[in-house]
Amino acid sequence: MKWKKLTALAMASMMIATILSGCGGGNSEEKSSGKTAESSSEAKPDEKQELVLNNVDCKVLDVNDARNYNEFILLNHVQEGLFRVFSDKDGNDVVENAGCESYEVSDDGLTYTFKLRDYKWSDGQPVTAQHYVDSIKRLLNPENGFSYSFMAYDIENAEAYYDGQASADDIGVKALDDKILEIKLRANIPFFIKKLTNVCFDPVRLDVIEKAGDQTKYNADYKLHVFCGPFVIADHTKGNEIVLEKNPEYWDAENVHLEKVTLKEIPEDSTKSILIENKELDAVEANSEYIAKWQKLTESGQLANISKTSPSCNYMCFNQHTGGLSGLMNNAKCRKALSLAINREEMNEVVYSGINIPAYGLIPAGMLVGEEEFRTVAGEEPLKADYDKYKDDNEGLQKMFKEGMKEAGVDKDLKDVELTIISSGTTVQDQAIQEYFKQTWEDRLGVKVNVNICADTSLFVDERNNNRYDLVFMGWNGDYNDPMTFMELFNTGSGYAKFMGGYSNEEFDKMFDSLAEESDMEKRAETYVAMENNLINEQAGIAPIFYSNKQFFVQSYVKDMSFPTFGSAYEFSRAYISGK
Repeated sequence: MKWKKLTALAMASMMIATILSGCGGGNSEEKSSGKTAESSSEAKPDEKQELVLNNVDCKVLDVNDARNYNEFILLNHVQEGLFRVFSDKDGNDVVENAGCESYEVSDDGLTYTFKLRDYKWSDGQPVTAQHYVDSIKRLLNPENGFSYSFMAYDIENAEAYYDGQASADDIGVKALDDKILEIKLRANIPFFIKKLTNVCFDPVRLDVIEKAGDQTKYNADYKLHVFCGPFVIADHTKGNEIVLEKNPEYWDAENVHLEKVTLKEIPEDSTKSILIENKELDAVEANSEYIAKWQKLTESGQLANISKTSPSCNYMCFNQHTGGLSGLMNNAKCRKALSLAINREEMNEVVYSGINIPAYGLIPAGMLVGEEEFRTVAGEEPLKADYDKYKDDNEGLQKMFKEGMKEAGVDKDLKDVELTIISSGTTVQDQAIQEYFKQTWEDRLGVKVNVNICADTSLFVDERNNNRYDLVFMGWNGDYNDPMTFMELFNTGSGYAKFMGGYSNEEFDKMFDSLAEESDMEKRAETYVAMENNLINEQAGIAPIFYSNKQFFVQSYVKDMSFPTFGSAYEFSRAYISGK
């Protein structure tokens, strides 16, 4: 994390969780080098070291409760977990030891032993192994209801504790002393180490949390927190900006050059364009509308362009909690007809100027099962054959939808069916996306589609949580490099299943459970293929739309800023300003 957190498109497209790709760092005891795709070792830092970036305002400051792209970016820079992810000069992810000085793995792959650095919280107290233990147990406490609790289920007795079948003392995590952390797994999970850079595993101070007294206050007020990362939060003007300052207590403070980082909420792309062109904004993630314009600034030398294939999938979710306002969303045929009706190639060109990749499955290219790329092993995406069959067959799609209506006990003409999409996206592009879905389904299926654009996130959440919708456009950016980072979203009872329309299928759950102790990568790949087919094709639990390609534009005077494939969307802890 990862696109980690959930709202409609405006937020879903920003959902990402921090992760690592591979086991870089291992037992190394060297400090972070911070080498990145934008490294310039010969450049000299300017006297003034300040960075201005765009980021959506954060409502959650609790590492265990974080779930959104913007929250992960912030928390990744003010807290320090076991590992930190950078990108090298070729743009490849490099994992470096952070709070973890070194670690060992037992021969059977079940026990991980981490030696912590001597590092401190911003109030001067040492970070201890017990703070990691407290974090994991707090993450798993079912009374807290943290969305990312499932990330820890590979730990011995973790899921049993969450389900009320074991005690917190049974969880396979303990502090052997102040600086030695031991984690025992329920099985040899080959990608477990890939999860541990997610901020949900970062250490916490229970005394600080208890002093705050109220979870809502703790989440909202930075003054109630202590920090152990490269920066601390110095100021927070809600709805406007968050100001970070260098943390003098950070273990690697000598390699942190930036003295101040301002994270501004800039909702309008037109405003971002003006600011980036005037050098008042130092880096920005671009949408299709401004890529060509900013590319000219790249050609002139003002900006650097970083293009990254994102491990993400954006999809339409169906309200399977109640069947939706229409009463039809619990029927697989209705869902399948809606999914097949969407011309993904056309939508990508019309709305995104062709920068994304049309999706007919859940797992994007680049995701690995062991050493093999999943998409190569899996072959054709599960929805592609039926999509090609019905691409120009409106009559066939309407027949499928009407069969679903009959099965759902809804006796209406297609023209009398009303479907409601909810969204919190208010930008021009957000509106274009919703309009595309509306026009497509009205033209191809003959139904009526209402778009409920909520004025703010709280209104959207209220509509979603009270099931006053049929459809919602969502997205997910993988937390680590294994298909499980997507599959676990749709397991019944997952912390995120409720946000993803509430898909629940017994066959899918059985396959998911079978992977708990399966370390054979070939068998895991076979199960992943079957699970993807179940979700996307057989049951149409969601309608995949596109895989994202990300475009970042960075001022040429910003050096050593990273844009990891897995991890925080950008990493600036070792960045600096030179030649502004």
